[in-house]
Amino acid sequence: MMELQRGQKISVQTVCRSWTLEVELRHEGPLTVDVSCFGLDGAGRLSDERYFLFYNQRRTPDGAMVLAEGPSAGTARFQIDLAALPDQIQRLSFTAAVDGSRTLRELTRGSIRLLARGEEAVRYAYTGGEFQGERAIVAGELYRKNGDWKFSAVGRGFNGGLRALVESFGGVVADPAPPPPPSRPAPAPPRQGHAGGAAPSVGEILRALPPRVCARMEDLARRSQGDLEFLAPLYKSAFGALARFPQAAERELSAVLCADASGSMFDFYRSGHVQQIFDKLFALSSALTDRGDMDCWAFAAKSRQLDPVTLDNIRDYTFAQSGGYERWMSMLNYQYNNEPEAMRDVMMIYGGQHRPVLVLFLTDGRLQSDWEIEEILVKTSRFPVFWQFIGFYGEEYGVLNHLEEIDGRHTRNAAFLKLEEYDAFSDSRFYEDLLTHVSAWLQELKEKQML
Repeated sequence: MMELQRGQKISVQTVCRSWTLEVELRHEGPLTVDVSCFGLDGAGRLSDERYFLFYNQRRTPDGAMVLAEGPSAGTARFQIDLAALPDQIQRLSFTAAVDGSRTLRELTRGSIRLLARGEEAVRYAYTGGEFQGERAIVAGELYRKNGDWKFSAVGRGFNGGLRALVESFGGVVADPAPPPPPSRPAPAPPRQGHAGGAAPSVGEILRALPPRVCARMEDLARRSQGDLEFLAPLYKSAFGALARFPQAAERELSAVLCADASGSMFDFYRSGHVQQIFDKLFALSSALTDRGDMDCWAFAAKSRQLDPVTLDNIRDYTFAQSGGYERWMSMLNYQYNNEPEAMRDVMMIYGGQHRPVLVLFLTDGRLQSDWEIEEILVKTSRFPVFWQFIGFYGEEYGVLNHLEEIDGRHTRNAAFLKLEEYDAFSDSRFYEDLLTHVSAWLQELKEKQML
């Protein structure tokens, strides 16, 4: 029997020697768990709901998958003939959802196993200590790869329950769903009285910043009207923060947003909270460059560059651009987040630039690999690239909480800002916290003649 770790993958033929097998999910603890299997197409969508097995639908039309009770309490088994599945079914995602208001943290232990001819071939185990407020988990997946079937130990939690799982795969639940969010939620009002003191006057801003930056700000402020009026208070706060840290405006600074689009972020995208953080970051980024835009990447297991964020698309960027966040999650394999791969992809594009680059890296934690992130930060410290990590309603931030302890860096090229109380951060304080670290880094680049 082979014991897998989270994220590990194995060929089904290697361990089972057959396309006919059983997948068993077992959960122990003081809670009721409902298991399901989603038969997904090549885009990761539940395009045919007949291939969604759960307590109320236990067999596919062709009999290729059957859900049955397991041999003991808390277990369920899926009997599967991979060879009999239609070609459009490219992936089988095995999930568990907690019934009621309880969470997976109360789970004593859980596991997903592959059995061939009744004998255990592969096991991936997990415990409640690996979770916080999640109420559902994608335990593992079977997927087609170059004519083979592979098994992946996923172990990715969801804040929502079964409904969130169904909707994340593109399905529809039978009972009424809550109304959809507005195309662009109203931003929280800025709070006054932060540590930076009174906001600088227009005259103070104009005296503090170079003429070209002032002209840029005037143009952005003029264009923030009508449908873009929500940007006006953000620009006011961004300009005031730049006046306090004029070093950040001495030369053009390219800004790149790299946003977590893994499954645990689904509710934050749907509620509009991620759109709000896009608004804030775009207002600052567009004030830092003459182009007036912000490059954008999304990542989960994979990463991809999206269309730049501009004044023309910012209003509903996360809901509409490049298919919207649900499409991003689908094409990037939302089951887990792979920060190191996203960081390497970003460096492939921006590492060779001679002007400074600010990477705004948005994540909700539970990082894929602390040591890989640390290694990338050490290697990239000789490039004019600054990694501003932003924790968003998350947990288990690992190495991000200890960036100052990373030895071997040529420059202090990273900082971490955690947003646990989103509305408690005034726009001014948010921008000033970001610019504090960026300004110090730019001064370091100047002293070390890296610009």
